[in-house]
Amino acid sequence: MSTKTRYTMDLDKQLDEALSELAARKGTSKAEIIKRALATYNFISCEAPANSDKKFSITTSDDKVLKDIIIP
Repeated sequence: MSTKTRYTMDLDKQLDEALSELAARKGTSKAEIIKRALATYNFISCEAPANSDKKFSITTSDDKVLKDIIIP
């Protein structure tokens, strides 16, 4: 008996191309990229609950902020 659940998604051409490119760059499947994205989103959402003033930053090794991420 399988413990997995299957989902069907519709992506526009631009998102599908981005997903394909990312999967190729990382040497993995599109499904794995989506799983990693969901795990990342889940982590960030749990760390910054709704209506909080927390943000996450992507930084260089010398702590220069490249991008701030706020999950609504």
